[in-house]
Amino acid sequence: MSDSATGAGTAEESIDASVILKAVVSRLVRIGLVTILLLAVAYVVLMFAPRLYESRAELLVEPRSTAYTSAASNQNAETYYIDIATVSSQIELIKSRGTILAAIDVAALRDEAEFEGWSDEAIISEIGDGLVVTQERSSRLISVAFRHTDPELAARVANAIVQAHVQRRAGQQISDTVDATAWLQQEIDRLRDSVASAERAIADFRVQNDLFTGSNNESLTNQQLSNFSAQITAANERRNAAQSRAQLIRSLLESGQSVGGVSDVQASSVVQQLSQEMARLQGERAQQAATFLPSHPTIRALDAQIAEINTQISNEGSRVAQALEAQAQIEADLEQSLRAELERVKVTAGSDTIEGVTLAELEREAAAQRELLNAYLLRFTEASARSDVSSALPDVRIVSEAVPASSPASPKTSLVLMAVGIASVLLQVGAVIFSELLSGRALVSRTVQTEPDTGQEGQTEVEQVAAESPTPAMPQPLPITGNRPSPGLLETEIEALAASVLARLDRLIVVASDRDDQESLDFAERLTAAFVDNGQSVAEIDAASGQQGIELGLTDLCVDGADFGDVVHRGADERFAFVPWGQGARLNRNTERVATLVEALSDIYEVIVIVTGRVGMTSSLPLFAGVEGKCVLLSSMAPNNGAAAREIAALGFDDIRVIATAPQQSEVA
Repeated sequence: MSDSATGAGTAEESIDASVILKAVVSRLVRIGLVTILLLAVAYVVLMFAPRLYESRAELLVEPRSTAYTSAASNQNAETYYIDIATVSSQIELIKSRGTILAAIDVAALRDEAEFEGWSDEAIISEIGDGLVVTQERSSRLISVAFRHTDPELAARVANAIVQAHVQRRAGQQISDTVDATAWLQQEIDRLRDSVASAERAIADFRVQNDLFTGSNNESLTNQQLSNFSAQITAANERRNAAQSRAQLIRSLLESGQSVGGVSDVQASSVVQQLSQEMARLQGERAQQAATFLPSHPTIRALDAQIAEINTQISNEGSRVAQALEAQAQIEADLEQSLRAELERVKVTAGSDTIEGVTLAELEREAAAQRELLNAYLLRFTEASARSDVSSALPDVRIVSEAVPASSPASPKTSLVLMAVGIASVLLQVGAVIFSELLSGRALVSRTVQTEPDTGQEGQTEVEQVAAESPTPAMPQPLPITGNRPSPGLLETEIEALAASVLARLDRLIVVASDRDDQESLDFAERLTAAFVDNGQSVAEIDAASGQQGIELGLTDLCVDGADFGDVVHRGADERFAFVPWGQGARLNRNTERVATLVEALSDIYEVIVIVTGRVGMTSSLPLFAGVEGKCVLLSSMAPNNGAAAREIAALGFDDIRVIATAPQQSEVA
């Protein structure tokens, strides 16, 4: 570098703040006098201005329904939701002409001396000008304020307006009930005729087709079928029983065994007498056998008598068997006749079944009409009981009544005087500064010279400032421009991330940017391509583009408009899957389905890439706050963008990688 070399000099002008400050200080007395004069004039004007007093009443908009005033059909109805539109509608209704006219009647304003001789339209216009109806913040509370020179009248008008509005809302609800009652009366009259006609048609059809019913509301034909079936079953059982007992007796007789033990034979009176005689003879023989031998004539005579009695019992058993067989035959004949009668009744029952279809249709129609009539009668009774004004609970209630104000709401003397004083000072100071600049007294000339410097690596410019003013000039900073990251630098970062994933150090990467969404989308595409080239399976989630398409995606999943399998779309390469933005305009941030999606994809794919776009209030990054992975921040201000990094760290991301994407600048004094 040559110290003796000189360059050309240039002149430039700047503002000397000290000159302007001295000019303002020198005129402080005048500024103060003018300000005091303006304050005095403003105070005098305010003294003659009319005092307006404001009284305020408050209404709460909420559904008012209890189990004692609601209809029975609405006992389980959910309370309707009151939104901003509902409150706004209430505000417009309060300010409407009908409410103000009703308030005039409530407060008897026509009798006031101030409004004496006024028309209704003039009174309505006067009240409307002083009426202010607002919503208290974001609540369901409505404030009704009225301003007037008379504080008592202001309170009366405010209370009259809220009372008129409550009565009007109650009247509107009662009006709906009265209209519904009239309509129900018409429908009930019509349904009564319909029910009578339907029941008359049923009765006529029964008479014409002999479809009579017996006990238990069952048709006579069905009862006959049941009776004949029961009689046939009983006759069959009796026949089988008689045949079985007769066969038993026959088999005992044929085998030479005694039939005295059979119950049917024992029931015979002859057998009973013979059994008694046999018992006597057997007893006598036993006595004689103790004295005589078996061949003795007495013993042999007793044996002959006993044998004769056995023969008589066998003959009686044969007669009983014949009687049982005759009874079985009678039961068989009865069963046959009953079956013939059953077949005849079946034919009749078939005809009744066909006709019963028409009868059932008529009965269903009549039942439907009767149920509808009963429902309308119940509703009519309930509506009639709630047709009085006192029975309605309007959806607004008075929570605070207006009271006369003790101090005026307008004008605010202190605030007006403060504003006049501040405006006076600012205008006068501004006039002084403008006059100093316009006159050129505040401008200072400076000479700037440049000196060449021949170094090994190029030339730099050094400013040497010679100020003509007494205040020395400060040296100006020199901008030093760094190198803009080349595409090769981004490729190096992508390769480093790919190597980290390949080494299984990372599996989930969230891409964010501090500049725009497209930057993060482009970086994610290049990053995903690098993973696929390494032979890894990748799933990419678009939570940044905002581009609505025809495919189901993340926005549809967040609002339960699609299942998990519907939003994951596979690419031509089976190793790549993509979750698009979807058909919705915005993401639902109050859902846990996104975290579930990420967890499910991590079980299937080796790498998950999530694009969240620009960080800030509208970022989708908080949706993925619960996932464990690396967050890559593409920063145009790196490494000085600590605010964005801290914001990401506050969401729970421990591993944050900042990649510079724009030139870095610094200033050197």
